[in-house]
Amino acid sequence: MYRFPTANIRNLPYDESCKWPPSDVSNITVDGTYDIAICVRLSRDFILDNQPKKYLLSDLFNVSEVNETVTFNNLPYLPREIWKKVKYPRIYDTYPQDVPMKEIVANIKAGRPVSYLPKYNFPITILETSKSVCSEGTEHDLVIIVKNAIYSTTVRSEFRDYMKNQSHMHPEIKVGYVFSVGLPRSHGGRQFIRAGHPVNLTGPAGDMLEHYVGKENELMETIKNEIVMYDDILLGDYEDTYFNLSWKTVTNLRWLSAFCDKIRNDFFMIIDDDHRMNLSAILEFKKSTPTSDLRTFIHGKIGFHDAAWRSPLGKWYLSYNEVPWNVMSPYPRGMSQLIGADIVDDMAIASAYTRYNYINEDVFLGLIARKLGITLKNVNNMYEHGDYLKHMKDKKSAMVALKAYFS
Repeated sequence: MYRFPTANIRNLPYDESCKWPPSDVSNITVDGTYDIAICVRLSRDFILDNQPKKYLLSDLFNVSEVNETVTFNNLPYLPREIWKKVKYPRIYDTYPQDVPMKEIVANIKAGRPVSYLPKYNFPITILETSKSVCSEGTEHDLVIIVKNAIYSTTVRSEFRDYMKNQSHMHPEIKVGYVFSVGLPRSHGGRQFIRAGHPVNLTGPAGDMLEHYVGKENELMETIKNEIVMYDDILLGDYEDTYFNLSWKTVTNLRWLSAFCDKIRNDFFMIIDDDHRMNLSAILEFKKSTPTSDLRTFIHGKIGFHDAAWRSPLGKWYLSYNEVPWNVMSPYPRGMSQLIGADIVDDMAIASAYTRYNYINEDVFLGLIARKLGITLKNVNNMYEHGDYLKHMKDKKSAMVALKAYFS
């Protein structure tokens, strides 16, 4: 085996352990941790893909320049006037890497060699995972990943209390959940540099970073105690900040893919820790939705024509270098998604071929869906942030909403 700086790569001859998902979790176990970089076997004639792919300008924009070419890296520097003539959704296909994704995914799942080196297969390690959720011998009717920050001890406690209450109300549903967290930020507090701009992360996320500066050991002791007491922590080795949510998302996809039962479960839920789910509504949704849709779609609150946030003062800031177009590819909003069991492996693999440093995690999911041809389906009673206030008198209960809705 040999390693590229950004990937877990193996060359010929055939090695049955080099595929994704792994045949057994033991294949990715290293000294009690789990290496979730996608293992890729490269063909002898693999394409390093060092040169940016060129596109005809007229293929991406309604212009008359027939022979002029452009690369993704050139797009941010085109006159903004030309973007009025952009061809949606064709332009989204230029997002790196533009490779035959479905073919690559099929080959990696089968352990066959591929012709393209994954540029975004960064080393990621799961340091701790639950022994009672998505572990050998465990069975659940619903598996939930809660996107949570390592600093948010009180939030985890409140969520556990809520889930205990939901379980009492619905003993017929066996629910397993984990809190997906990373490591404490080592320095910098709430101050970041985004695309060359200084950013002051406001709100609770920034407050927590500031409060725990220099207290990394204290935080790790807290997490170790929670692991022993509750066994509900999924700990990745990335720095846990708002701007690393895409790293958290990749970790979540690969954990679901490598560890969880995709036969018993038709879908998996991912949810922000400031939102809650209604198990009654989830049951109703599951009964009323075709199984094939549950297993192959991403369900959630879908953003169909969202504009890029261009102010560097906001935490949703996207630079033109990161996303040169002004209207996002359709994507499932970040507060919660239901991801089909039949597509989670494909998404885990595609994440190694889709740039995520650094982009909003929900926009990233939308781009993966685009590359794989995955259907995004809007669920009307999944409410984002303050949306629930418009629906307090609705007869149909919320399936997902901000925690205040359920208070």
